[in-house]
Formats: sequence, C-alpha cells, structure tokens
Amino acid sequence: MTETTATKFRSEVAFANLILRLWVGLRLFMAGIDKFRDKATKEYAIGNMDVLKKNVQPLYDNMVAETFLPSFMVANYVVVLSYALIIVGLWVIVGLFSRLSLLAAGLLFVSLSFGLMALPDDDQAVFRGIEVAITAFALMTAAHGKISLDGILFRSKKAE
Repeated sequence: MTETTATKFRSEVAFANLILRLWVGLRLFMAGIDKFRDKATKEYAIGNMDVLKKNVQPLYDNMVAETFLPSFMVANYVVVLSYALIIVGLWVIVGLFSRLSLLAAGLLFVSLSFGLMALPDDDQAVFRGIEVAITAFALMTAAHGKISLDGILFRSKKAE
C-alpha cells in the first residue's frame, strides 16, 4: 500500500502549521484581551463590561457615524467580537478543533475587514487581508497539525 502525503508525517509542514497557528491565535487572543485592559491602570479585567464598553465606545462611535451599518448591529458586534477573539484565539493556539477554529479565525478577520472597508480605511483593510492570507495558509496546513491538541488526541495509528 502506498502512503498518501495527507497521512505521512512531514515535519516541515507540521512546523509550518504550528508557527502559523501560533501567530494567528496569539494575534486574536491579544486583540481580545486588550479590549478588557483598563487604559488608566494598565490592568486586565477580563469579563468586566464597564472596561469593555469604555474601550469599544470610540470604535462604536466611529462605525455608527461613518458607515451605513445600523447602530444596533455595531453595538452587538463590538461586544461579541471581544469574546470571540479570546475564545477562537485560544482554540487556534492549542489546536483544538483546528480546521473549525482556523475557519472561525479567518471569518473574524474578514468581518474586521468588512468594517474597515465600510469606513473606508483602505490601509487597515489591507493589513486585515494579510491576516486572512496567513490564516488561509494555516488552514491549508491543518492536515499536518500533528503538533496540536487535535493531533495528539485524534491521531490515527496507521498514519504514524
């Protein structure tokens, strides 16, 4: 029987997946927890809605004033976004539900891009596009994610 490249361990692709996954996950996680950082005290208060609302208020005001997006959508998005960035970032870092979490990460970056395109903030939208591409590369290497929770927990014995 012949082994396919999808089941054969290729260390360079596994390491590429790890590096890309760590970058994407850390980018998301750090952006999410920064929404809960009290700018006055420099302390993090994860889950503190007062700190979160104070930090996202300028973003909310800008989006409502400068785009066609309705205020109720923007208000819900900026709150859900903060938690989504943290949760998806952690999943991507540890490699839990790798394909699904990388897809969610890519969609988060696309949603951020959409908001920037609606402003329009062309420079920042391009930077989000780079993050989308990096996430797509990580997703393309997910089949080789042996250095992940998925790779450890769900690896096939015949693939080793």
